[in-house]
Amino acid sequence: MAQTSTNKTVLGPDCRISGELSLDNDAVIMGQFKGTLRVSGTLELADSAEVAGTIIVGNLRLSGRAEADVIAEDGIELLPGAQLIGQIYTSRLNVVEGAVFQGDVCVGPKAMEAAGEVLAQQNISMPEPSETYEQTDEEMIEEAEAAVKPTVPGSVNAILQRRRSKVLSARGVQ
Repeated sequence: MAQTSTNKTVLGPDCRISGELSLDNDAVIMGQFKGTLRVSGTLELADSAEVAGTIIVGNLRLSGRAEADVIAEDGIELLPGAQLIGQIYTSRLNVVEGAVFQGDVCVGPKAMEAAGEVLAQQNISMPEPSETYEQTDEEMIEEAEAAVKPTVPGSVNAILQRRRSKVLSARGVQ
């Protein structure tokens, strides 16, 4: 059986980040983050984490505090001690005893379409994963020009599928 290696970015309890952060792997946040956070894999917000803004992830496991709109394609798990205030859009939601949630919920197969409409209203788009290898100068220029023009997705699901296929093809998985 082939063993897969998954990279995980860890931001410790002393981190305080504001702005926009995109990670093409799993992540653990123990500190503070304010802004737009995109994680292609699983995001774990530890009990010491405090996040405010917009969270767009594959999966979310929350033990800390978040005041955010959350879009999680594969699911959200609110663990004991978790505090989440905001709107959530996901295919699956699990709230464990001891977790607190206050806000609106859209769960199910149409959740990603509803999330796309919300992102369009906020003028937030899902960027394609960055390619840091075998990229020509023309491709980098095209990518930079495309980033300057704001694009609004019609459906987050379509964007996530494009991201997933690019990541898998970059890893050699068909």
